Amino acid sequence: MTLPPELLEIIFLRLPVRSLIQFKCVCKQWRSLISDPYFAKLHYDVAIAPTHNNNTKLLYLSSDFSRACCVKTEPSIHHDYPFKLQETYKNHSLRIIGSCRGFVLLRNYKPKPVLILWNPATGSHVRVPYPNNSSNSEFPCPDFFCHGVVYEKSNDDYLVIMGSVRPLKRKPEWKFFSVRSNSWKEIEGGDCFTPNISMGHQLGLLYNEAIHWLAVYNGSDYPRGIVIVAFDIATKTLSMIPLPYPQDPSQWELSLVGGAGFFGICMLNEFWPYIFVMKEYKVESSWILIDMLLPSDNTMIPLCFTQSGDVVWMNRINKDLIKFGKLGSNEEELQEFKLDFCDKDTVLVMFNESLLSLPSSCRQEE
Repeated sequence: MTLPPELLEIIFLRLPVRSLIQFKCVCKQWRSLISDPYFAKLHYDVAIAPTHNNNTKLLYLSSDFSRACCVKTEPSIHHDYPFKLQETYKNHSLRIIGSCRGFVLLRNYKPKPVLILWNPATGSHVRVPYPNNSSNSEFPCPDFFCHGVVYEKSNDDYLVIMGSVRPLKRKPEWKFFSVRSNSWKEIEGGDCFTPNISMGHQLGLLYNEAIHWLAVYNGSDYPRGIVIVAFDIATKTLSMIPLPYPQDPSQWELSLVGGAGFFGICMLNEFWPYIFVMKEYKVESSWILIDMLLPSDNTMIPLCFTQSGDVVWMNRINKDLIKFGKLGSNEEELQEFKLDFCDKDTVLVMFNESLLSLPSSCRQEE
């Protein structure tokens, strides 16, 4: 008995990506439906909808760089299945530097600097060249820069954004790469925002159709200091979001934290972390200090919020993951989890699997 296409689509929209990829081998009808770009977009939209039981996931590279390991955070922290890496990218300079709509942005310095946009679920990937003036790795600076990848819905395009400080000129530079046009462009106004060198590499935080980092503001209309810099996907411009109180960050270690519809910042002093969330985007007075159980340990850094209102933290020394609290309450909920195949440079990014492909004008490799 053959199921009607409409019913088959309804069933498939409820299934995880891994099952759908396996089902492509069942018959031509199933393969055709699952391979349809329209179905891939619909499946992704359903998976990330607030009404869907969306499990916050984290992705990191194994220490032998043979695979990307996926960690689910709900109802408890546990490993999901791993994704195999392409043989050509397996080396110790490989790092995850961004994630968007099921694609992961990788940076590889050997044998020469290159960026890779990779869908772990489907295996498709494309190489993103460094800017022409950066063949010597001057841009982005190997040690200090901001980076990320976003989706521009109006043009069905993916943009890779990078900001650095040129080592010789000490001048900030911000650029974005369009996958559809296969070209880099400079972001106007970037000279007002110097990437926060003390933080080293920063993963961008996606929220409200923009991607965010911490940077030093050099403009004339606001006191010089650390702020949140936002790259607006639609206008391709940079703007500033002031930090919550206290505004003097010299005694604090700062990091952005998001996920599950939250936009927040962690401010860590010598003894204790504090997390502020912004209730109304870009409204400075809407920052509030959240009331929840937090680790009394300055070796912990926040990774993400979960749908259930917890915060997942990572111990920077032993790389253990710990889930704390209930957002908005003092309920004591704590769970510890040890990462496998983890090294000292491990980076974890929020990740959602997808069947999505890159724009048709882009030459993807399988």
